[in-house]
Amino acid sequence: MVKKVLLAVMLAIPGIAGAPQYVYADGCTTTLLDCYVAAAKIDSFWYRTAAGLDCELQYAGCVRSVLISA
Repeated sequence: MVKKVLLAVMLAIPGIAGAPQYVYADGCTTTLLDCYVAAAKIDSFWYRTAAGLDCELQYAGCVRSVLISA
């Protein structure tokens, strides 16, 4: 039993040590939420949906630029 636990820990250590560092895009997420709020105020279903999709595209572009600059 102890050998199995020790083996599991030893196998997990390289995975934890080799894990990528997280890149935080807090500004992007805040902008996305603000964009969603603005899109939710639109009365027309199709225009609201298009505005929500536009929010998603802007968010993807923002995260992309954060990842490239990191």
